[in-house]
Amino acid sequence: MSNKINPHHEAPVTESKDVDLGDVYTRTELFIENNKKAITIGVVGIIAVVGGLLGYKKFISEPKAREAAEMTWKAEYYFEIDSLDKALNGDDQWPGFLKVAEDYSGTPSGNLAQYYLGAIYMQKGEFEAALDHYKKADLEDDVLRVMAIGNQGDALVELGRTDEAVKQFEKAAGMTNNELVAPMYLMKAGILHQQAANWSGAAKAFKRIATEFPNSPDANTARKYAGHAEAMGG
Repeated sequence: MSNKINPHHEAPVTESKDVDLGDVYTRTELFIENNKKAITIGVVGIIAVVGGLLGYKKFISEPKAREAAEMTWKAEYYFEIDSLDKALNGDDQWPGFLKVAEDYSGTPSGNLAQYYLGAIYMQKGEFEAALDHYKKADLEDDVLRVMAIGNQGDALVELGRTDEAVKQFEKAAGMTNNELVAPMYLMKAGILHQQAANWSGAAKAFKRIATEFPNSPDANTARKYAGHAEAMGG
């Protein structure tokens, strides 16, 4: 497979006041007494909701996820051997990624199928479809999740929407510290900035590769590009 593949809170400051605990206790007791029926119904409702969620996970969600995982292996095999039409549509016995994505939406395998569909449509030159499927790929894997964002940038470049592509590349790079993935998308962002004669944006992207990822394969090239961008920008 060619593409085998954060966001903080502060406690509020409250004003200190003298509190009469007896008064608070009395008011609490009166509230419970006056609203006993409603509270009881509410508690039962919460138990029912929690129980329902647990039951859904055990008897519906988890088995569906397991079934989805069992259904995808053949489509993955076809993708690996570049049999893209069969990877998309399946064969007489096994579903393709289109079917898996539709029938197992919301499962890990269903989301992974969306990623595969993005990759397949990119190879087929159907870039709008690729973009759509990459957007739907809500992945658990850290690297694949970042690549689903960054690969949207690749599709946008092919569609001529370079301003949007730069944002996707920079967003993807900001989601990870992976020594291979982050520099890859920063390099793409820098090159697009360079092509648009946005020398400050290009220098910033290239310098970030050189300073934050000095051991990456792109580091030496990024240093050269950063120097060129700074010289061009004056």
